[in-house]
Amino acid sequence: MGGSKISKMPSAQPQFKLSALRRKNELFCQIDMWGFVSIMLALLCMFLPITTDTRSVSVDRPPAYHSTSMPGALREDTMQISVTRDGNVYFRNDQIMLQDLPEEIRRGVRNGAEKRIYLNADARTKYGDTIAVLDQIRLAGIEKGTLLTEQPSQ
Repeated sequence: MGGSKISKMPSAQPQFKLSALRRKNELFCQIDMWGFVSIMLALLCMFLPITTDTRSVSVDRPPAYHSTSMPGALREDTMQISVTRDGNVYFRNDQIMLQDLPEEIRRGVRNGAEKRIYLNADARTKYGDTIAVLDQIRLAGIEKGTLLTEQPSQ
């Protein structure tokens, strides 16, 4: 009778070892994605500033030594008018005829935009083109205007 008890114990140990091995394998079968996620996050942060500044038309602004920062010009509802080197006029991002500019400005004010125009004129724009845009702004009834400039590189 004593021999039968001994024979049952060794058979229980191999089953325990198999179940312990199965549990170990389950823990190592997962793929750790944190390395991939961290690399993708780093790439996103690296390329995000390049792609987010599509708000305004590209012009070479005139340099001004005593210019001040205008954070209001970066808001989404601002009325920014750009005059390019060849005399084209853009209201926000859309090219517009000079005669239609006062009505677009009035529509922007009715929709809740600030009653201020941010003029983004190219440094090589003809003086007459800029004055024509300023006349249209006055016709729209806007009193406050800001000329956007750049700090000169030293």
